[in-house]
Amino acid sequence: MTNTHTAAELAAILANHKLWSLSVGMAGSLANLRGADLSRADLTGADLSHADLPGAYLSRAALSRADLSRADLTGANLRGADLTGANLTGATTT
Repeated sequence: MTNTHTAAELAAILANHKLWSLSVGMAGSLANLRGADLSRADLTGADLSHADLPGAYLSRAALSRADLSRADLTGANLRGADLTGANLTGATTT
């Protein structure tokens, strides 16, 4: 089952995640995008470090320069995603 988010919901999730990341977990919240349908989403330069993305549908998403370090991408569909310059250091993909 995939979860869909409106543009406003996704923006709020990303903003809270960025706050969580910058505050080292003291504020905001870790992005939980399990099973999210983010196909064709423009996530260029997004901070998704440590994000919870198992089973996310990221087909044809724009992820160039995104920070996906230590993100959980287990079972995520990245077919056709633009990962140019993305940071995947320590990301889980299996």
